[in-house]
Amino acid sequence: MYTCEKLQIMENYLGLGVGIIAIITAFLAKSAFFFKTSLSIAICCLIVALTSGFEHDPSLGMICFTLIGMIGLGYFISLLSEKIRMVASYFVGFLALIPIGAKATYQGFEVDWTFEVAAFAIIGSLIPLLAKIKDYFAVRWFGANGTEFNSAVSLVYLGIFVFAASFFVSTFGVILLATGYFASNLALRSNSGLQLSILLFAVAWIFFSLNSLEGISDSLLKGNLWMGILAGLGSLWACKSIKNVFISLFIPVLILGVLVSFGFINENFGGTPTLLGAIIGSSLALALIEQPEPGKPFQGMLLPLILIGFTNPVDSLFQPEKLKVETLLDNGNEPENQTAKKKDVMDIPAIALTDGDAGAWKSVAANSKLEFEVGPPASRTAGAIKEFTTEVQLDKAGVIRNLQVEMKSGSLTTFNDIRDESVLSDEFIQSEKYPKITYTSKKIEKVGEDYRITGDLEFVGAKVEVTVNLRFVSKVNKDGSEILVFVGKSAIDRTKHNMTSDSKIGDLVDITFEVALAR
Repeated sequence: MYTCEKLQIMENYLGLGVGIIAIITAFLAKSAFFFKTSLSIAICCLIVALTSGFEHDPSLGMICFTLIGMIGLGYFISLLSEKIRMVASYFVGFLALIPIGAKATYQGFEVDWTFEVAAFAIIGSLIPLLAKIKDYFAVRWFGANGTEFNSAVSLVYLGIFVFAASFFVSTFGVILLATGYFASNLALRSNSGLQLSILLFAVAWIFFSLNSLEGISDSLLKGNLWMGILAGLGSLWACKSIKNVFISLFIPVLILGVLVSFGFINENFGGTPTLLGAIIGSSLALALIEQPEPGKPFQGMLLPLILIGFTNPVDSLFQPEKLKVETLLDNGNEPENQTAKKKDVMDIPAIALTDGDAGAWKSVAANSKLEFEVGPPASRTAGAIKEFTTEVQLDKAGVIRNLQVEMKSGSLTTFNDIRDESVLSDEFIQSEKYPKITYTSKKIEKVGEDYRITGDLEFVGAKVEVTVNLRFVSKVNKDGSEILVFVGKSAIDRTKHNMTSDSKIGDLVDITFEVALAR
């Protein structure tokens, strides 16, 4: 049985293994046997990495065994005589019938392993045969170029069945289709078929990444994805034109690495979306590019697998630094359970305060956080103020009578050192000239379970009236002391604080906070 922790390790290390094995495979292109052996191992690692999309399920072992079994059977058939290969190759997908009756959940999609689900692996293994039949008639009746027509028909079939697979079985359907198609072409010893197989696995990886990586779901709206696609397309032509194996892979990877690294300067220019775009572009080029030597494996077909292998390490580099704050809220109530859709902190149930809570309370830094987001929906920039203190005065009825917050402007961060230099400079918040940000309540209203607080925010030399919504959500004991926790949110217009309006950066800053208080 697989635990979630083991699946995470597989995703990180086996995914990286795909890239490393793909690099090694490229140097084995002179030997078809060693090339296809190494390539099969890389694809098996990729399949296991993709299975991390399954939730904890007793059927997972059998599912992995079945998918890898198809690759193994295809590899074994490839070692046999041509007569056997020409027949047996199209039956490798039938191994998908083994898990019939299994039930699992893949990236939130319930998979009931029925014959209809298994059919996608079977169809994948039969596509080379279907394309070959059409190829025969096209050559005989219309005088078409057999090789080119075969690839064109295969792409049409793959397009149709990728749509059907993703519609009926989500991402896992595409994985089944890719596995069946790769195994069949491996058995047939078809280099052009293996190229299209890698294209299909790249499609599956993109679907998988869009569902599993943070902040990637809106990447299709960003130019950095399309920059990666065009760079990926060009990289395959570079691989083809340079004869030296090392240089033909090193130069494209170096160029793509530089483009991806631009994300350190501006998250909307490089980063993980650019890498995913390069996977799409380079894999699409496999369908368009002519093999330099048709009888010999083209080392450039490994480029998408190399990029796939480095997706998780690259993504971890561009994940924003997390605030080291120990929340005192229950996990079920935690407002920042980094899902695709961020929860509203004001949805956490409120608690009632009593006369026993009267008095002065001060924030506990280790359990308090103040975060913000700014920018248009497609390119939000997240940040936080790391150093701040909050003082609250409660009356005998447990009602807030006064709220004061003092923040250190130099502790404001967007989790990007290069960007922070600009934000803290005179261009924006002028942290050296105005080292403090303060908020002082003027009017406090109790509205149902919440508080609506109106106060003055002094920020970048301007004092502006700002409304804050606040709710007490927890009362806990920590180290023998009673702790109150409140959450809340607000919004400020940064242009009212001596900053220039900019639609790309965004003018309205959304603020959320979770503050722990001790007497």
